[in-house]
Amino acid sequence: MAERRQVDYIPGISPARPWNRLDPWDVLLAAVIAVVAAAFCWKASAAADHAWEWGALMPYLAARDGAGCWHAGLLLRGLLGTLRLGLWSTAVALASGVAVGVLSARLRGAAALPAMLYVSLMRNTPPLVLLFLMYFFAGSMFAEPLQGMADWVAALPGGLRSFFAAVAAPPEQLDRMAAAVLTLGLYSGAYVAEIVRAGIESVDQGQWEAASSLGMGSWNRMRLVIIPQAVPLMIPPLTGQCISIFKETALASVISVPELTFQSLEVMAVSRMTFELWLATAALYCGISLALAAMGRRLEKRVRP
Repeated sequence: MAERRQVDYIPGISPARPWNRLDPWDVLLAAVIAVVAAAFCWKASAAADHAWEWGALMPYLAARDGAGCWHAGLLLRGLLGTLRLGLWSTAVALASGVAVGVLSARLRGAAALPAMLYVSLMRNTPPLVLLFLMYFFAGSMFAEPLQGMADWVAALPGGLRSFFAAVAAPPEQLDRMAAAVLTLGLYSGAYVAEIVRAGIESVDQGQWEAASSLGMGSWNRMRLVIIPQAVPLMIPPLTGQCISIFKETALASVISVPELTFQSLEVMAVSRMTFELWLATAALYCGISLALAAMGRRLEKRVRP
């Protein structure tokens, strides 16, 4: 009988290999990436005869006022807006997606039709179109409640009004913020629902039968047996979906939500900078994504059985 080859490295599970254990294919791949990156940088520098002025970008990140106090510039304020929009959108996506995913798991036929309609409608419609629909149509339907809430926020004391503006949105931007959060949250919630449903249905049938044989009801069976086994499988795709949400917040710039892309456009209109500005913007988005990926890896290690 042929000897079974032992697999000594599993990506994502085994610890990182040291340099002295890299095989020739790893070295070849690293060399190809280095050559391609160097060629791209050389071509970019040759094609764009540009005098780099990174110092001119600094005031748009942070600057001092006449009293010597530091204040966040347009780009940092846009970064905070992106974080705020991304966090609220992620909360809506997880709430709607987990609810639909759990309720639709192991359902077939007419019982699964509502979840199928929601997932199909959201996933097959461009998010930009959904954003316009939410802002122009749904916004007109809920204009009166939103205006009432904006008036209530405007009447708050200064400290509470500033806190609400930092956590949610200033009163004059409440309608745009609500439209962006609902659009991104419900759109991404469809993907989260499929991740949750697939994770639950991936648990072996014997686990369901064993829990039922112990006399567990549906709630205890799901809470004590199925979900603990499904969560480790859900964490990696859910992390990727959360990263996508934060990157898709750039779409909110089309309805003038002051997030990072919108503020970058404002800076470009004032400063006429292009390369430095958009490289810095890309680096800020990349930093958010890398931080979320690190958090996802840490959470995955904690819940891994």
